[in-house]
Amino acid sequence: MKTLIIVDVQKGFITKNNEFLVSNIENLLKKEKFDQIIATKFINKEDSQYVNFLNYSRFMENDGTDLAIKLPKNSIEVMKTSYGLPDITKIGKGEVYICGTDYDSCVLAMCFQLFDYGVQPKIIKNCVGSHSLNPIPFANFEKICMKNFGKDSIVEL
Repeated sequence: MKTLIIVDVQKGFITKNNEFLVSNIENLLKKEKFDQIIATKFINKEDSQYVNFLNYSRFMENDGTDLAIKLPKNSIEVMKTSYGLPDITKIGKGEVYICGTDYDSCVLAMCFQLFDYGVQPKIIKNCVGSHSLNPIPFANFEKICMKNFGKDSIVEL
């Protein structure tokens, strides 16, 4: 089974730093076939760790939470209130590809989740980005992924 996880490509997360994601991911969806497509949407809560520890109160219900891309009809939208997936067991144990934002937080958290679940994540190089003004350099992210998930964890499709 070939699965694609699209991480938090929501209108409120799209900035000049990662606006390329919309067209790159939509082009990926046109040219590649996936058996399962899961798109996550981050929804913040008033009593969340983001509010309590980080003083981050964006992305409450309907605050930039709509997806910025058009999904194929067979896609599944998953609401999440944390960095990672709420139920990793819904992911098949075949090939799992990841794209989306932010590579330096949610994408990375899901990669660790997948690895711990027994799946080597495959991060699509031109389909991950960060909306942050000062994200960690992508080269550092690549090194982290190759060290923790294997040299074949960064891919180009």
